[in-house]
Amino acid sequence: MIADQLKLAMKNIKEKGARSWLTIIGVFIGIAAVVALVSLTQGLTESVEAEFEAIGTDTITILAGGAGGLEGFGPAGAIGQYIDEDDVDVILGVDGVEDVEGMTMNRAEVEYRDRKETVFVLGTTSEIFEVFPQFKVDQGREFRAGEENSAMLGSGFGPREFDEEIEIRETLEIREERLRVIGILEPMGSPLYDRGMVIPIETSQDIFDAEGKVSAVYASTLDGYDPAEVALEIEEELEDARDDDDFSVQTMEQVMEAVDNVLSMVQALFVGVAGISLFVGGVGIMSTMYTSVLEKTRDIGIMKAVGARNENIMTLFLFESGLLGLTGGILGVIIGLSMAKGAEYAFHQYLGIGMLRVSITPELIIGSLAFSFIVGAVSGLFPARRAAKLDPVEALRSE
Repeated sequence: MIADQLKLAMKNIKEKGARSWLTIIGVFIGIAAVVALVSLTQGLTESVEAEFEAIGTDTITILAGGAGGLEGFGPAGAIGQYIDEDDVDVILGVDGVEDVEGMTMNRAEVEYRDRKETVFVLGTTSEIFEVFPQFKVDQGREFRAGEENSAMLGSGFGPREFDEEIEIRETLEIREERLRVIGILEPMGSPLYDRGMVIPIETSQDIFDAEGKVSAVYASTLDGYDPAEVALEIEEELEDARDDDDFSVQTMEQVMEAVDNVLSMVQALFVGVAGISLFVGGVGIMSTMYTSVLEKTRDIGIMKAVGARNENIMTLFLFESGLLGLTGGILGVIIGLSMAKGAEYAFHQYLGIGMLRVSITPELIIGSLAFSFIVGAVSGLFPARRAAKLDPVEALRSE
């Protein structure tokens, strides 16, 4: 009986032709938006979490100038601001701190062949390749201990800024300081780093008049110590040692939690906006089903006259509305995933943002299809009830 009702529902949808497709469009637009946005934001969340996990949860970040925002795994708020050498000594003296790694972060005008462009400049030591696994050499070599006046370029440095690739052994200038390119880094997925450059910290401190100062300190904790408790003690010690509180102390878990919260809010906003499209699609299905009931009033009377019960009529129209929603859901999943993969490709190829990846899970696909069927079925509930309650005698009189 159910199979017959399903076949009849599919036949009714097919007979409506263009009207059915116009109704389906309202659903698949909403589902496509949900699938595309959720898969992208979920993929971005997974990429960010993987970056922080690679650094390690036992790492504590101390930023100059407060946490002005995170871009990739670098603090944008610390650019051009500093923590001095005394503060670093205070951090090293805190119980539970094993070692520290300092960095300088600046934006500077870089000159190459009589052309100048402002880029991000990271000053660090060769230890960065151990602290941050994301830093990998693609061409050339890493810094050597004590090396100065050399530079490593991000994977996307050059074409956008200077309209050409800059090769190893080329020379750049920052504030009349000549730097020789010794290596090119692999893509890291962050425009800040992929279009920036990395130079020895001593060279950076000399160029930017920041002798003995750093923009950020990454402190590793000893085994057996709780990073959250060590971070709290670092914050208290720095507050006692400094005349201001223009700094921030965060554990990697806190940073990951903050990023997750932001991305979750963005995802909820996107889904809410897409939900408006689904609501409009549901109204469209309801309108179509009311029209279908009017058109098939006489057929309903005939079915009741030959023994069809109210629940049989109601099930028939619920199947029809549910199939309209499900068809829209199938198309929406296909188009939504295509849109997400297209966005991923565009960000990788044209913007150099490798962290934006698509996350396709069975839960997302099955949930989207189930939700689209439910939207269709619920939208057809009132028209189906109306059809089920029709008086067979009155229905047979209908023309």
